[in-house]
Amino acid sequence: MKRNEGITMIALIVTIVILLILAGITIGAITGNNGLIGQTQEAKEQTEIGEEKELRRLTALEAATNLEEHEFEDSNGEKVIIPAECAVSQVEGENTLEDGLVIIDKNENEWVWIEVSKSKMPENLNFESNEDYTILETALQNYANDYRIDGYTDEYYEGCGLEERDYTILKQNMLKSIYENGGFFIGRYEVGTFDLPVTNNDTRTAVIQEGAYPYNYITCSQAQKLSERLSIGGKKSSLMFGIQWDLIMKFLESKGVSQSELKVDSSDWGNYNNSLYSINKKAQYSMNQGNTWNGYPYTKNEDKEIILTTGAVNKNKKLNIFDLAGNLWEFTLEYSNNPAIPVSFRGGRSYDKGSLTPVYKRNCYLVDHSSYDLTFRVFLY
Repeated sequence: MKRNEGITMIALIVTIVILLILAGITIGAITGNNGLIGQTQEAKEQTEIGEEKELRRLTALEAATNLEEHEFEDSNGEKVIIPAECAVSQVEGENTLEDGLVIIDKNENEWVWIEVSKSKMPENLNFESNEDYTILETALQNYANDYRIDGYTDEYYEGCGLEERDYTILKQNMLKSIYENGGFFIGRYEVGTFDLPVTNNDTRTAVIQEGAYPYNYITCSQAQKLSERLSIGGKKSSLMFGIQWDLIMKFLESKGVSQSELKVDSSDWGNYNNSLYSINKKAQYSMNQGNTWNGYPYTKNEDKEIILTTGAVNKNKKLNIFDLAGNLWEFTLEYSNNPAIPVSFRGGRSYDKGSLTPVYKRNCYLVDHSSYDLTFRVFLY
């Protein structure tokens, strides 16, 4: 009797130990780094990434069939004219003006609509004289005055990549287009390229797509030439003027972004030295000025200077526009009014702190200056 009871107790203890071991193995298999839950979540995320990518591809295919510009009305009843060879994104959250309307062209480049209220513009302009352009420009400057800086003007200077006559025509066409359409489209991302290595030239293919390496190490003149190559649907493309960047600030403000974020500290939604975030699974980052790139996973802490591929962090977007604040400086056609350093650029850079270079701020440099921290963004007109 005693011997039988002892064997039963030992068997029970052994059974419990085995069950505990099996439970530990099972829990580890479910919850570990490569566990079932992790694998399920990974599969779900990869499926979502694949579905979104397919929707963008389908939108680009639709764009190729849109041979004429057409009016689009979103679910809130707001309307905008979509250029030919472009279509409104089919991805959820990108098809209303309230959230930031995204269009995709037949080349898979992405653009966002910047609305400019017609109530802020003079009535009955016909642009039959230069005076009408001056009247409109003054009105827009007054409207966006909070984001202007004394001394910087949209005036021609040598080295911007245009002849003076072409600069004037471009500026007038930009103003007229804003007046007639109630806004303008800008590149959703900083202009990038999938062609490495990075060199100081304008021969690489330029794109406005997620996951590209920022197109840097070029001069303002080279950036303007590259901008023109992104034209689509009968519309032309170019570097932005200073007034357009200011109007983007007003657009963001009208959608609820505070002036403090725009004028004082943009680090909460930009890639700056003092920013904190984790990159997306499709993203890459560089810690050596773009010479080499690393992928997911990566969590950035303070006092780290890194460059991101385009669209790398969802936190770093406003109204579906990525990296206006602080990935790299972005060339514009605005003149600094200093002949020695006339080239103007906006948006901040990764090794600054957001409180020092908020998104509205300007900087300037030489006409032949190129660097890893200078890229560009374009608009359609």
